[in-house]
Amino acid sequence: MSTDSHYQDTAADNLKERQSPLQGSDTEKLSKSSSSRLGRSLLFLLCGLAVFLFGSPYFTIFPTNKNPYYLFALATVFLAGSFFLRRSSRFSQYQPVAYAFFIASFANLILTLGLFNFLIQRETALQEVVTDKLAQFLAIVLPIIILTKIAGDDLGSIFINRGNIRTGLIFGLVSFGLFALLALTGATGIDITLKAIIPAVPGILIFVFANSIMEELWFRAIFLKRFEPFLAVLLSVLVTSLVFGAAHFGATYVSAAEIASYIALVFAVGFVAGYVMLKTDSIWGSVLFHAGADLMVILPVLDSLS
Repeated sequence: MSTDSHYQDTAADNLKERQSPLQGSDTEKLSKSSSSRLGRSLLFLLCGLAVFLFGSPYFTIFPTNKNPYYLFALATVFLAGSFFLRRSSRFSQYQPVAYAFFIASFANLILTLGLFNFLIQRETALQEVVTDKLAQFLAIVLPIIILTKIAGDDLGSIFINRGNIRTGLIFGLVSFGLFALLALTGATGIDITLKAIIPAVPGILIFVFANSIMEELWFRAIFLKRFEPFLAVLLSVLVTSLVFGAAHFGATYVSAAEIASYIALVFAVGFVAGYVMLKTDSIWGSVLFHAGADLMVILPVLDSLS
């Protein structure tokens, strides 16, 4: 497994903290305080909401939605903060967190500008849905990978590695299969036949895996290893899951009456995916789990298009 030295050092520091509470760096001492953890959790949550809720390009609830000027300013603030923190002897340990928020907001800006929208094809409704998702995938994933490498981090820092691949794949494949079974047996409340689904299978698979890889990187992978030294596992997963749920607040494919239960479901999916990602040190089990959950979304959409 390949990880960059920053995260190896962080893991070693966390182990020392558990072994000897009386020893450690400033980061370790801060981590012992439940009140400081709560404060950092709230700060990270607010930053996440600034990027993914107020900066969302998927709805227009707030004036800042679909607003490239807001996202440019936000990315600039996080990048400037990252440079400042890097030079600070007291707060340098927070620099990776600020940089992660810069990556997320910059990717959001690229998505909002629609730089890859030329790829969208509209010959059929399904083709439009799938190619639009591929355009989103490129707008988000390419900046994340490029900016991660520019920072000197390897892809293991965002969970693109083997990790505990056996456990991840077993969990992911089983959960994907269960979600597929639920979707096909009518748990989504739709009446769609296999005859209608089979020709659309390639498009469905492209959609769910493009979306799951994109969102697992964007909402979780760039944050979890950077949050964990300050929040530990459960709080790191909780904060990213709350942001993930909030980002779906304006979902247009569910009714107003269903939105609360839908956000709760999205939060649960995010929590499980985040926990599995940290525990397996790999993105792939979470991607399979998330892709399976997306089957519950794409099949009703396919039914509405038919």
